[in-house]
Amino acid sequence: MQVPVSVSLIVGLCLLGRPTMALRAAEPPAKEREPSPFRVVGYVPDYRVASYDADAAKYLTDLIYFAAEPSPSGEAGLERIKPATLNFLKQIKEKHGVRVHICLGGWNRSKNFAELAASADARKKLAGQVTQFCLTNGFDGVDVDWEHPTKARELKDHALLLGDMKKAFEPHKLRLSVAMAGWQEISPEAIAAVDAVHLMAYDGKGRHSTFEFADAEITRVAKKNVPLEKICLGVPFYGRAVAKHDTALTYGQIVKKSHPAPEVNEVDGVYFNGPKTIERKTMLALEKKLGGVMIWELGQDAAGESEKLLPVIRRAIDASRQKR
Repeated sequence: MQVPVSVSLIVGLCLLGRPTMALRAAEPPAKEREPSPFRVVGYVPDYRVASYDADAAKYLTDLIYFAAEPSPSGEAGLERIKPATLNFLKQIKEKHGVRVHICLGGWNRSKNFAELAASADARKKLAGQVTQFCLTNGFDGVDVDWEHPTKARELKDHALLLGDMKKAFEPHKLRLSVAMAGWQEISPEAIAAVDAVHLMAYDGKGRHSTFEFADAEITRVAKKNVPLEKICLGVPFYGRAVAKHDTALTYGQIVKKSHPAPEVNEVDGVYFNGPKTIERKTMLALEKKLGGVMIWELGQDAAGESEKLLPVIRRAIDASRQKR
């Protein structure tokens, strides 16, 4: 998952082995609910956990903890998670009934995927380790964010990796998703293996995440035969400078500094998605019958409840249902 540079986005991780505090799959959350068919998926990097508002998870169906960096030999790289973090995620799951997932890879954490995926033994090891991690800790699935398989061999191995993971997951009903940019290629085998495709419809040129760009990216990925119901449209909770693209601010920083009106998407040369654009994108995803929306990332939202972007998504979904 590519992220704003100046906000130090890109994270570390999860764990493997037998933690002291586990999310036990055998014990369903006390307040577990059936997630909506339209998913609201949000990433939380490990460095945001200490400051993340757990009550905001009430607006989600799925929370993805970002992200492990697998080794070339297939070690999952999940050993760095702290028991306190597991306990925190357990509390979120129990209170709000969200599904919790582990992410593998991401921007600056994908360098080993090509070597790993080319080895049948390494693929099998990784699939086995993440399966055991999920079962031991009550996680509901894995998100694979390889940035980016581009060569023909890598695309083939990408599909093999996802296929091996799907095979390991199926007996346990674990979910498998993949993150991708619109320009990426993806094989039919990879598409078939996953439950969801998280479309990173941001970090484009200039005004990096316009409504028009999102609409075009959906069309672009659909033409690659990705079923609409598998696509979760990615929306950014951060802004990028239009001229100097490596300059970025979280939405929370933008609100604190400038207090933009809901319809405003650009302040001081920084382009972002304000509430009205987030609402429009959510409605677009609903109208196109996509699988949901995806947020990079939850810790970048504004602090005040009345200023947050996440509730805007939920209100748009509720309004759409009332019109039916």
